[in-house]
Amino acid sequence: MLRDEYLRRLTDEAHVELYLSANDGARIYWPWRMHPPSEANTKYRNSCEQYIIDSDPLDESVDTRDVLDTAYGLNAEVASLVDVYQDCDGTVDSLLRGMEIVDDHEFDGKLLLPLQQPYVKCYREIGEPDELIGLGGLKDAQNKHRIKATRELREYAGPDVWLHGFGWGPTDGLAKAIRQEPGLLDSLDYSTPMQSVDYTTSTPGDERMTVAAMQAAQQLVRDLREVSSYPRKATPEDLRPEGQESIV
Repeated sequence: MLRDEYLRRLTDEAHVELYLSANDGARIYWPWRMHPPSEANTKYRNSCEQYIIDSDPLDESVDTRDVLDTAYGLNAEVASLVDVYQDCDGTVDSLLRGMEIVDDHEFDGKLLLPLQQPYVKCYREIGEPDELIGLGGLKDAQNKHRIKATRELREYAGPDVWLHGFGWGPTDGLAKAIRQEPGLLDSLDYSTPMQSVDYTTSTPGDERMTVAAMQAAQQLVRDLREVSSYPRKATPEDLRPEGQESIV
């Protein structure tokens, strides 16, 4: 296992928080996790520092109260209001109704408000609240579209508003943009580290999930470094095979 001091080096230098929105059986510690009510539990709560209870847009039976009840019960730091996957007007109506429910609920943590395009209009029409703002609807979009939309919202909302990319993994193009513009985004969530596990590397039997979780942890650590201040442009010395001396 990676010693805590080295993980802290990466988390301290990371420009964004990477939320793992997948199930690993709570076998690894990761600072940031995100689950819908149906998957959230005490084990996951206790294996992270920042826990977001997400809505479940694929399950219409999950409403804002379900999310808030789960967030309150597990003492989560953040609750995401229901992402309705509608146009701007429908999203605004849903979020305003959700915030009314929050006013009478025991949950007193932060809210994550999932916007739909056009994001600036959505943000303005919900009253520009002092909450975490999520860019929804771009999970399968190209990075150039994600980056463009984020820049537009950042320019309007300013540097102090927390911006979250829903379902955005830190792929090479996005990670590079984050390194070049450290204030572009504040957090992302993704399930790729668990989805990309190669189970064929383990023989059949028990505790394959433990091995899978460690594979996922390796990717999480690599990805976290890619959105930190540590990567730099390669030099000829970096590209030289190990042990080969320079002729200069």
